[in-house]
Amino acid sequence: MENHEVESILQACACASLRTVSRSLTQLYNQILQPTGLKITQYYMLVTIYQYKKRSISELSDIMMLDQTTITRNVNVLIKNEFVHVERDEHDSRSKCVSLTAIGVKKLYEATPIWMKVQEKIESEIGTDDYQHLLRTLKKVQHIITHYD
Repeated sequence: MENHEVESILQACACASLRTVSRSLTQLYNQILQPTGLKITQYYMLVTIYQYKKRSISELSDIMMLDQTTITRNVNVLIKNEFVHVERDEHDSRSKCVSLTAIGVKKLYEATPIWMKVQEKIESEIGTDDYQHLLRTLKKVQHIITHYD
């Protein structure tokens, strides 16, 4: 393989580029959210639980597109901090449903303005139109991934 071919692969690799940006963005959000004691995955989980109310670990996994191990690990942290409550599903005793506690709602309201600062900074630096285009493009990439043969 020629040097220019290697360089081309490094520059064009969607996975490497997205992983690099994702790691950097995750570090930024985690740093900014640090005063709340939340990591971005936990914040995102609180928002998701708030939006979708009582959902099972499996449903959260599907909604958030995270594996159940990651969901369970983060739910356990949120339980420990009394941000969420887990109870048996009234319709299926094999499933556990996760819901926010009053403390969890309060934590969500505390963290959201901090999260919004990062969002607003990114959107204003990129520009609203380009940011919306980025989101649409990322959804297209996700669609390609989930329908890849």
